[in-house]
Parts: sequence; C-alpha cells; structure tokens
Amino acid sequence: MSGAGGSPAVSPSGRTVDRLVQFSDGVFTVALTLLVVDLGVPDLAPGVTEADLQRALQAQIPNVLAFLLTFWVVALYWLTHHRHFRLIHRYDGRLLLLNLVFLMTIVFIPWPTAVLGHYGNYVTAWVLYAGAMAAIGAAATTLWWYGSGPHGLADGVTPGLRRYYAARSLVQPAIFVLSIPVAIVSLSVAESCFVPMFLGLALVNRTYGRHVTAEA
Repeated sequence: MSGAGGSPAVSPSGRTVDRLVQFSDGVFTVALTLLVVDLGVPDLAPGVTEADLQRALQAQIPNVLAFLLTFWVVALYWLTHHRHFRLIHRYDGRLLLLNLVFLMTIVFIPWPTAVLGHYGNYVTAWVLYAGAMAAIGAAATTLWWYGSGPHGLADGVTPGLRRYYAARSLVQPAIFVLSIPVAIVSLSVAESCFVPMFLGLALVNRTYGRHVTAEA
C-alpha cells in the first residue's frame, strides 16, 4: 500500500475499511460525549432558594442550546460518514490521511461549542464556532470526493451519486460560512442558521434525488 504522498493503491487482500470505520466511530463517540462536559451542575451554596436554582439553571440555557445544535450537526456527519463508507470499501494512504483530518475537525468541535455557550453574545465566539463547523463540512466533502473518485476505492458510485453526496456535505459549511458576515449585522439571525441548513439539505435531496434514482 502506498504512503500518504504516493500513488493510490488498492488495499492488499483482507485489509478493508472495517478498522478505519471502527476507529472513526470511536472518535465520534468521544467527541459527542465531551460536548456534555460543559453542562455542569450549578454550584450553589447551602440553603439556596428554589428561585436561586431556577436562575442558575436559566443561566445554563445558552450552553444547552450550543450543545443541542452541535450534537445534531455532528451526528448528521456521523451518518454521512457511515453512508459514504458503505460505498468506499478499500483505502490507500491518502484516504487514511484525509480521514484523520476529518476526525481532527470532529475532535476539535467541543471547544468552540463551549466558547459559544459561555460567550454567545460575542460575534467572535460565533465566528470561531462557524469556522470550526465549516471545517468539518469541508473535510467531509474532500474525504468523499477522493474516496469516491477514480482510484478504485469505492464500488457502485455513479457520477450523479458522487455529486449528490458532495452537495449534501457542502450545504452545512456553506451555511456556516455565510453566517459569519450575517453575524456582524445580527448575531441572533446568524445563530438561527440551522433552519436554512436543514432547508438546504431538503432542497439538495429534492434536486438530486430523481437523477440518482434514474442512474441506479
């Protein structure tokens, strides 16, 4: 098998992507679990009132919202990764390297999520978060585009299906990148970017679905 900088080569017999997928699943599990670490239990002095606890819990709402948004976006990328590797059956050095870059963006995301939860009223916190989210999407798209390309690593990938999965992967980073200048004008509008993101995914499904079905 070639190195990361060598020419693509099909894996030797018996060396499938199973181990790569299992390792990736483990990384996703850890990253999704770490997201909840920032949701600490309020540290209140003895003898506090019911109202004190309610105020402390209300103060955690931005952290909870950041957790929910990040969890579902990252979970969607786990589903995307799983979907892609039902078609990518072999690997080479470049694919391994691109998968590691993708996993690095996943492992990184709990930190900007925590920053957003604590400092969500600042544009800088959103820019950091949106940039990290866009990096996940860019890495996922690059991984798919290479793995599904003419390197003998995938089976059953039609040109339409290749474009369809790439378009799906690009919706999220495009929305987050566009949200950055929006945040300068209205931070609350930028933080609602998950709405156009899911609408964009529905549009891609509607646009490409018929063509992919026709190719099958």
